[in-house]
Amino acid sequence: MGYRTPEIEYIPLKKLKIKDNTDKRAYNCLQKLAEKALKNGTYSVTYEKKSPNIAPSKSKHDFLSYSPYWFPVNDKDPNTEYTKIDGKINDCNNNYLVNFSGTNNLLIAINDVKDQKQLQSLAEDFTFLCLEYFFSKKEEYANHAIDLLNTFFLEGDTKMNPNMNYAAFVRGSQNKTQLGRGEGVVSSRSLCRIVNLLPLLYKASAYNARIKEGINKWFKDYLRWLETNDIALEGRKAENNIRTWYFVQIASIHHFLDSSSEPVKKVIKDFFNSDLDRQIDPKTGNQKYEIKRAKPFHYLAFNMNAMLFLAELAKDIGLENVYSSHPLLHLAINYITKQKITENDDITRAVRCVEIMFNAVKDEDNCCKQFLSIAYKSKNSENIKGPKNTIKLLWSEVPSDAPYLS
Repeated sequence: MGYRTPEIEYIPLKKLKIKDNTDKRAYNCLQKLAEKALKNGTYSVTYEKKSPNIAPSKSKHDFLSYSPYWFPVNDKDPNTEYTKIDGKINDCNNNYLVNFSGTNNLLIAINDVKDQKQLQSLAEDFTFLCLEYFFSKKEEYANHAIDLLNTFFLEGDTKMNPNMNYAAFVRGSQNKTQLGRGEGVVSSRSLCRIVNLLPLLYKASAYNARIKEGINKWFKDYLRWLETNDIALEGRKAENNIRTWYFVQIASIHHFLDSSSEPVKKVIKDFFNSDLDRQIDPKTGNQKYEIKRAKPFHYLAFNMNAMLFLAELAKDIGLENVYSSHPLLHLAINYITKQKITENDDITRAVRCVEIMFNAVKDEDNCCKQFLSIAYKSKNSENIKGPKNTIKLLWSEVPSDAPYLS
């Protein structure tokens, strides 16, 4: 048990308050996180990378992650096929034989691939540094944030190639293409946090023309990959959270590259006008593609995280009130709050979704408030305490009985 790192959410920069008006607890937490981030090093998909944990392209600059729910049929056969067991993670407690094309019988563990951890750590430290720079105006925080960008995206020896061609890679002899899968776009969702916070650096002296042009080019190239590559388009064609997170990335990057652009508005409108009815049952609020998963409560909340990211972005750029125009969002939250929580479920995984909805609507049926009151006192309430959870008070309101207010 311990503090859980919160899922990414859209941060409306216009809601960030001046330092004197911020919640003192939240700002103190931010200071601690930013100071720690200053002491951390840089991040790169090239770090901690050695054979055989390199993409089949043989380039250490290509992002690689293994699909977590796939297991070898015969762990004594280096050419075995792998089979999926939904909800069960093939973690680092077991080593399994893997055969990349041209790779002889080698033992590797799934968590030996650090690329996703590197990206998530980058996005997390980048968030703390950018926010602290906004409040304190101290260049040291901006300088380190820009250093992180330069190392991860631009420097020749350490940059990541702008694609996810080998994300969600299924090991085993059945993977004839030696490529990843569309599900891999979920692995790169931390990029949304980076483009969300990047505008806070625009006035920093170290954010020079080289950095700006390089970062813009990287995200333009990655956006092109998302919109045209066959693997990425598999993610777009999915019917569940994978599709939602795909559009979160498309909308976020369009917004970063041109905040007044029509594409971002079209992406969001098209998603809410066409996808909600497909993903959410209009009578019950059930998300039919998530409820059938091995861990349904987790995935109901995970998909709502993505939907509410888009809803908050829509609200921030002045689109019509998504919450009143699309009541299915509230209905879906209502469905989540009515779920019977099993011994294996962590009720706090849905807390942030419900908090966001609580702030967005009047909650006339009281479903949000009742759920939060129970979750805040649950056995897992410790998970949503700690500095990383508390800093949301810098841009968002929460009910007065939230555990991170105590």
